[in-house]
Amino acid sequence: MHPKRRSLSIGLLALLLILNSCAYFSEYAQLERRARDSFSRADYDSAVLLLARSLQINPDYEESQLLMADAFLMANRVHTENIEEIKSSGKQFRHDRLVLEYQALIELHNAVRSLPPIRDPDTKALIVYEISDYQDELAAAKQSAAEAHYLAGEKLAASESLDDQKSAAKQFKRALKFVPGFRDAEDKYVETREAGIKRIAIIPFEDLSGTRKRFGAVEELVADEVITSIMRDPSATEFMELISRDQLDRVIEEQKLGLSGLLDEQTAVEVGAILGVHEILTGKITQIVYAPPRTVDRSYSETARVVVREEKYKDEEGKTKTRKIYGDVSARVTHYTRTTSAVIKGSYRIVDVKTSKMIASESFEGKSSFNTEWATYTGDGRALSHRSRMAARRKEQVAPVGAEMVSRAASQLAKNLSATLKIYAR
Repeated sequence: MHPKRRSLSIGLLALLLILNSCAYFSEYAQLERRARDSFSRADYDSAVLLLARSLQINPDYEESQLLMADAFLMANRVHTENIEEIKSSGKQFRHDRLVLEYQALIELHNAVRSLPPIRDPDTKALIVYEISDYQDELAAAKQSAAEAHYLAGEKLAASESLDDQKSAAKQFKRALKFVPGFRDAEDKYVETREAGIKRIAIIPFEDLSGTRKRFGAVEELVADEVITSIMRDPSATEFMELISRDQLDRVIEEQKLGLSGLLDEQTAVEVGAILGVHEILTGKITQIVYAPPRTVDRSYSETARVVVREEKYKDEEGKTKTRKIYGDVSARVTHYTRTTSAVIKGSYRIVDVKTSKMIASESFEGKSSFNTEWATYTGDGRALSHRSRMAARRKEQVAPVGAEMVSRAASQLAKNLSATLKIYAR
């Protein structure tokens, strides 16, 4: 072969390799590879959505074109089969799943509908995908789903049970999610929600820790923070109402009850009946453990080889140059660690006011900890390791006092307890 032709062929080959490499690492190619991975896992919906993004960038990318034909076909087939299976199941809330299937189909078809014109790389013929509109089917499925939840709500609402009223409210709310303004579901939701609200009085906890208020009124702090946490969460107060501290104090005053009376569970039930609540929560702080601040130090030496000076010298050609002279330097480091902690342990009970029976009981725990580190040194700072240097930059911190540590533990305990109550009320 003529040298010029050989050089031209090599140049063209190199250019093709560069172009192929660019295509391989391009965004549309990466999307196609992710789509192929989804397709291999039978996640056809993800494959279609990824391929749609790939073809939006490069409509002529053959790999995406070929895979899209298969992925779109399989995605449609899977959803169609699911729809037929759901329709024949006869389950009460089957239309909920139908809504999801039609929403998925609409998303897929919209993604393909938004593609730019795509042509076959060989024939240049326009590739046409069979696109359908499922909006009517989706609207019908939502209507049927709303009707099913509405009827379930009506059936539950016929019961006088507080739990059934709450369940009824949830069904009416579900109907409204499918079809806003569905029949009179809004009014029925308000009515059944009101009837399904559980009213709970949280009695200030009894402190049996033996600390004699050394850390303050921990039991009152826990009760107040639990109430505050729950009242700030709309999802928790949908079906739960907590009696305020003011209401509780008012009844105690009117009934001439002392604090010691509240520590008697039977008396607490009587107070709950006067307040008109369904349940009362009583608790006990059984242990408060506070570890005073403890500071531990350890000393060690560190060395490093560094530039200690520079000197001038003449090279072989007689030119004056400068060179670095290395030497060992050292430092004596004292590393300090200061810690303190607090732990509060206790238990609570939830009692049904009407029957005086305990319906829930659990132990709880709250913790707080403080840890700080710093260092000092003597000698040459250049000898310090990175860890010692960072520690030396930190200033000494004073540990929180005992009351503060116990208060933090009480807050953690209240957070855990309020989370339990939120789950209990849903």
